[in-house]
Amino acid sequence: MKRINGKFFVAAFRKAAERLLANKDEINALNVFPVPDGDTGSNMSAAMIEACEYLDRLKKDDLVSVLESVKTGMLMGARGNSGVILSQIFRGFAEGIGNRKFVSTKAFTEGLIKAKEIAYRSVMKPVEGTMLTVMKVVAETANEHYTELEDFEEYFDEMVKTAFETVEKTPNLLPKLKEAGVVDSGAKGLAYIFEGFQLAIKGELEVDSLIQQMPQAIGSSTERIVEIVREELKYTYCTELIVNLYDSENPEETSDELKAFLEEMGDSIVMVNQDEFIKVHVHTDHPGDIIEKFLHVGFLQKVKIDNMKVQHEHIVDIQTKTSELFGKGKKHGIVVISPGEGLADVLKSLGVDYTVRGGQTMNPSLKDLYEAISHMEPDKVIVLPNNPNIILTAKEAANAVHDENPKKEVYIIPTRTVQEGISAMTVYNDDSDTKELIEEMTQAADAVTPISITYAVRDSSMKGKKIKKGEYIAIGKDGLLGSGKKLDKLVQDSIKAVIGKESNREVVTVFYGSDVSEETAAKLAETLSSNFSDLEFEIHSGGQPYYYYLISIE
Repeated sequence: MKRINGKFFVAAFRKAAERLLANKDEINALNVFPVPDGDTGSNMSAAMIEACEYLDRLKKDDLVSVLESVKTGMLMGARGNSGVILSQIFRGFAEGIGNRKFVSTKAFTEGLIKAKEIAYRSVMKPVEGTMLTVMKVVAETANEHYTELEDFEEYFDEMVKTAFETVEKTPNLLPKLKEAGVVDSGAKGLAYIFEGFQLAIKGELEVDSLIQQMPQAIGSSTERIVEIVREELKYTYCTELIVNLYDSENPEETSDELKAFLEEMGDSIVMVNQDEFIKVHVHTDHPGDIIEKFLHVGFLQKVKIDNMKVQHEHIVDIQTKTSELFGKGKKHGIVVISPGEGLADVLKSLGVDYTVRGGQTMNPSLKDLYEAISHMEPDKVIVLPNNPNIILTAKEAANAVHDENPKKEVYIIPTRTVQEGISAMTVYNDDSDTKELIEEMTQAADAVTPISITYAVRDSSMKGKKIKKGEYIAIGKDGLLGSGKKLDKLVQDSIKAVIGKESNREVVTVFYGSDVSEETAAKLAETLSSNFSDLEFEIHSGGQPYYYYLISIE
């Protein structure tokens, strides 16, 4: 094949999406922090799936229309940094191809060069050892060494080889990857996308039912989805585990005991025991307890927890709130991202107008943020992303809103944790001058010291410290604070480490997650108050998944 037209590009793009989806869990697991919220594969897949939906609605198959649909769909579906950067790669590629009806290998290389330029330009401080590096090396290698290759099969064979070789080199470019013992997740995701195009070029155009069904599922009428999700959910968390079993003297007895335990904890139970593995699916309100139970019989190979109520309520919100305006009568509209209902309630009490449900593993899409900002009545809107992986998406959403409505001024305060977002809102005064308000909120966000307590899903090493799978870990502003097998002790040690460096701290606010009972949190508060008599402690239900405690020290 020496030329690619629009119709073939659609088929190749869908194959690339399928290839990415097939490896989504592997990519999610390539997280520098060994925490249970790796989401790069999910974020990249969301962008590809949205673009597939746009292609499904396209009535033309000329290359210009196809690339325009891909560009728009990728942007609207982009979640997190990885999703946004991937969308910019395809935007650059589309601009590089221009108005061509067909592309040769030479023109394809021009598209790759432009993709590299736009992708690097989209990131304020580009970091090598990421998907940017793969894009750069592939584009530059094609430009320098593939000029004589006219056949696309040979062209993509070389490209995919270069992409995966570059992925393997990412730990040498980014020390934190080497220390964690992983390659870059976004880089590998991009390599799989190139591999999908390669398979299509070789004639493998048929896609699995997974990718065939997902765009239609996403594109189903909102009314129908709302009708389904209004049904009452008995349990909140869909929990899936794959556990590598330790040797057991009586495996049948162990299996029966685990099944009985699961029946007490939830419903929709599936437990499959094959060789040395157990695969578990259960709907429950206490995924942490289930994880703890299975850690007694083996080590975790894979963990997946989804908040079904959040997902369903988010869909209902889209239907019921799209015509409603928020922030009425105010000078500034406030949009924040919150990972838990309790945290959302706290933020609303401080003056937030609209909370977008999201956080780690559930990054809101550009479309989610675009709609939230667009439904603010005030022309001045302040957005608190509360997660480093959402900042870039928020900025792109702000740009999209401004392009649509130039009167709308959107200000992104780059909060990296929900604790910073709450601190920023404590100084919010709607009557203040906008510039002064932004400065005060930014300073308040910077002044708080956050601690996040979760658990490790794999063996790892951070800052020279070895972390075992299943251990609790504490993450602070600058990375790992500590790890251990006792949750309460780790909380105390982390607070002690922070106040040891910052002796002027007075108030500690603890938001307990969905896996922590009110009684357990209250006992922790008593212990902390006793051990840190100079500090004032406040305890609130945050409702966040994955993180036992989110702590704010001021």
